[in-house]
Amino acid sequence: MNTKSNLQPSGFFLIRAHSYVFLAGVLVGLLVLTFCLPPASALEFSGQYTNLLFETRDSQKQDRTTDLNRLRLEVDGDYGHVRFHLAYDHELLWGGLVADPVLAAALRQPEPTWLDASATIIRRTHFNWRHDLYRGWVEYEAGQVRFKLGRQRIAWGSGRIWNPTDRFNPVQPTALEPDQKLGVDAGRIEWNYAGNGSLMAVAAPAQASSRTSRKLALRWQDTFGEFDVALMAGRINNENMFGVDVTGNLGDAGVRLEWMQARNPLEGSYGQLSAGIDYTWHQAWFPNGLYMALEYFYNGAAGSPRLNQDRLNSRSNHLLGSMLGYDLTPLWRIDLLLIADLQQSGWFISPSLTWSADENVDISVFAQLPQGGGNSEFAVFEPLYAVRADWYF
Repeated sequence: MNTKSNLQPSGFFLIRAHSYVFLAGVLVGLLVLTFCLPPASALEFSGQYTNLLFETRDSQKQDRTTDLNRLRLEVDGDYGHVRFHLAYDHELLWGGLVADPVLAAALRQPEPTWLDASATIIRRTHFNWRHDLYRGWVEYEAGQVRFKLGRQRIAWGSGRIWNPTDRFNPVQPTALEPDQKLGVDAGRIEWNYAGNGSLMAVAAPAQASSRTSRKLALRWQDTFGEFDVALMAGRINNENMFGVDVTGNLGDAGVRLEWMQARNPLEGSYGQLSAGIDYTWHQAWFPNGLYMALEYFYNGAAGSPRLNQDRLNSRSNHLLGSMLGYDLTPLWRIDLLLIADLQQSGWFISPSLTWSADENVDISVFAQLPQGGGNSEFAVFEPLYAVRADWYF
């Protein structure tokens, strides 16, 4: 079915008009930042171009090749006590998977953010061009207190594979781009009362049209000997939650523990926990050091019919993950992610090889190889093979 034929002319031009208005607003903002700030302020422009070519099966079990292109433009400003950051994306997705009805429906859904700062410029059967505001915040610092307002990353949790205490930007470890974390439109105030001690409060409003939940949370953290300890409490939508995050060193190994307990009217009380250890092994076979990590994840809400975008979701209660990484040379690195479903018998393997082709260019080849049937964690996954190139400027 041709996507273009399904668009009424007025709706199509309305989409484009909305896009152009947003684009014009971003350009005007960049001009204001560039020419209207006092000369003493420091502006730094940077960016990143990503090309991700991948092959997988669509919902009809047909092999499809798809190409993702993303141009990200960033500007950072520093003027005394005031700092700001803006990251603006253009994303072009084309290929066979764009025509799949499942992906097409997902592309039509608004991003789960309070501010509608994304729009589709052109949509066709095998082509989708959109742009959005990836980050946009301003921060004011006065002594030991910092206040940040806007679209930002709230990075809570110390786990290497799973972060159950991250209720603002949860990311599944099986995501195609786990490094791309959707920001949250929020106000954040942080008081650094000691060298490593801080108290943070975060408030994010709700938006029914984009299925965005209201989020209110407090987080305290400090250091005791070799361990960093954090406690947090909050209300996410209609759910009360409490969490603990502990990370530190035992000898030459790093240890991590995250626990989150929550309660809501529909599911009652449930908990999520991740516990892990990581270590870099140096010996004759691995002179550059073999990085090894092992992490266990328990999900008390596994198998819930209600997928919650504000937490980690899984089909199984018990998962075990491991990571290996080794620098073959200063320019070549190999990594491996392995996740085992301890309850339903299944595997997820993702090997990758990365080449630093230039000072500002990285090229990686990776795969996602799921195995499992029935109710396994990975029964609905399809094998995926990809090449990714990143150019930083």
